Amino acid sequence: MTYDQALNYIHSLNRFGIKPGLERIQALMECLDNPQKGMQFIHIAGTNGKGSTSTAISNIMISAGKKTGLFISPFVVDFRERIQINGRFISKEDLASLTEKVAKFLPKVKKLVGDDVTEFEFITAVAFLYFKEQSCDMVVLETGLGGRLDSTNIIENPLVNVITKIDLDHTAVLGNTVEEIALEKCGIIKCGANVVTSSTQNKKGLKIIEDTALKKKAKLYIASRQDVSNIKTNPFGVSFIYKGMAIETKMPGIHQVENMTTAAETALCLGIDKDSVIKGIGYTSFPARLEVISKEPLVLLDGAHNENGADVLCDYLDEHNLKPVIVLGMMRDKNCVSVVQKLSLRARSVITVTVKSNDRAETAERLGVLANENCQNVYCAETYEEAISMAEQRRKSSSVPLLVCGSLYLASDIRQSLINKYKK
Repeated sequence: MTYDQALNYIHSLNRFGIKPGLERIQALMECLDNPQKGMQFIHIAGTNGKGSTSTAISNIMISAGKKTGLFISPFVVDFRERIQINGRFISKEDLASLTEKVAKFLPKVKKLVGDDVTEFEFITAVAFLYFKEQSCDMVVLETGLGGRLDSTNIIENPLVNVITKIDLDHTAVLGNTVEEIALEKCGIIKCGANVVTSSTQNKKGLKIIEDTALKKKAKLYIASRQDVSNIKTNPFGVSFIYKGMAIETKMPGIHQVENMTTAAETALCLGIDKDSVIKGIGYTSFPARLEVISKEPLVLLDGAHNENGADVLCDYLDEHNLKPVIVLGMMRDKNCVSVVQKLSLRARSVITVTVKSNDRAETAERLGVLANENCQNVYCAETYEEAISMAEQRRKSSSVPLLVCGSLYLASDIRQSLINKYKK
């Protein structure tokens, strides 16, 4: 099997299960002799901030000299981004080989449980095999959706359970309230485990985390904002002091204080030295999370796709007094009304576009109607190329920022074009 054949095969699988549950992944892992058993994991769930936090924790562990696996989703740059060791993507050859190895067991799994394995379950199995074969010291493991019934939750005794910012998202699957979603996220917490979250966590979510930790006799560590001082921000990054550590991250946005202190607290509870914490966070970056493609002119790419993500993005724009031209594309199953309202109020112009890589995409026309309620300069583009061209015409000055946002699918589609055009 070639790499391209492997990708085509993986993408041919169902994206979501017929019914939620761990039966399929349990049966598949049994067929593979349970490679996840005996490995050390840091397990991470949450609505927002999982990717940045997971990557920072991974980089801290690498700085501490540990061979570290990282499993994240979704990807932006390359499908192989989802499975990394010490910051390097799984090779095309290894992905193809492991895909072939796992694929041969799918008929047996269906016979055993009566359901087809999903795409996420499949790639989770590939990741576990890869990390086991490569003898990783530890694995930073990000959930895909929820926590309790997520396929990553097949692991038994993680070193730490981390819960990042909880908010409303995927309500059709996880629940209609923050409390319901928090319960699903807290489903990863194991009895007697270490648990890390932030004091700036959603208050309703924090109460559920505290109650779950108490019920399961887990030790709760809270990255407290009271331990943070000397916060300094600019459009390109944030610096602050946390528990005596002078931390600097090149990921912009005040919200990264919450993510990076959560990462730092996770490392500290495992006895990792402070120098490794500082170093690891210092070289952490993440694509399409308020990513600065260019400083002059300022070109930003952000995958904010829900209300909390939009709030974070708007806080950044307000803090630095930025009124950008926005290129916007979204999925129709998100709260488009609220997200578009928040962003269009801060836009000089809005150019809407239909995300071409996903059949859940909202139309440019519908997004345009929503944006027009709060911005007088709204235009619909038929292609990404036209959207960027229209944005350039409306920027008029190099001092006017360009912001491309609304969906990670849009970010993935358009990122390389932006780099080619603007990065010097």
